[in-house]
Amino acid sequence: MDQPYMKLRLNLTGSKSYYLYNGTEEYFKKMRAAYKDVRAGSTSEYLYFGFFTLCSATLEYSINFLLADYCIEQFGVGRYKVYLEQYLNMNFKNKLLMLPHIISNGEFQMNEDAASFKKIEEMIRLRNQLLHNKAYLIGFELPINLEEKDGRLIVPEGKEVLNYDFEFEKTPIERLTKENCLHFGNAIGDFKKYIMTPALADGLVVNEMVKTHNAL
Repeated sequence: MDQPYMKLRLNLTGSKSYYLYNGTEEYFKKMRAAYKDVRAGSTSEYLYFGFFTLCSATLEYSINFLLADYCIEQFGVGRYKVYLEQYLNMNFKNKLLMLPHIISNGEFQMNEDAASFKKIEEMIRLRNQLLHNKAYLIGFELPINLEEKDGRLIVPEGKEVLNYDFEFEKTPIERLTKENCLHFGNAIGDFKKYIMTPALADGLVVNEMVKTHNAL
């Protein structure tokens, strides 16, 4: 099932006409090429980060395109931006979660139990940590306990070797591995297969990532 290259809004009375260009396939094409490099075991300092960033960008652009398409269809050329901007201001995770509900006018909703949805949620969390990482003090117990007398520390005579190992948690970028990159790529492939392409073709249907609104 193919996606439309663009959506046309023609005005045959002489006024301006419009088109909505679907550039998402260019993102997916580059993502597929990078996926092959990851799967083949290509090694570089930036491959996993580059692939992960491309996954995030591809997903968000795809969601935003679907929301734009929906708003144009529902509210017309003159009013669609008013509604679209409200949807675009939602955070990444909520846009993903609410997408099937929005574009189906409440008929469908995201299947939150789907493995691909959970994997994309994990990707979004890691993306936020990676792009907005912060540094804070980390407390530790110093294995030295000197006595204090008259406001002064009493240092014992002699020499003593102090061995101490600091335990560091992995940074978000260190948590990017070949395995989870491949999982993220597969999950976004499922998003395209089960949500994006049907939505742009014949409409959403119940599948692995989509369920009816009243389904348990």
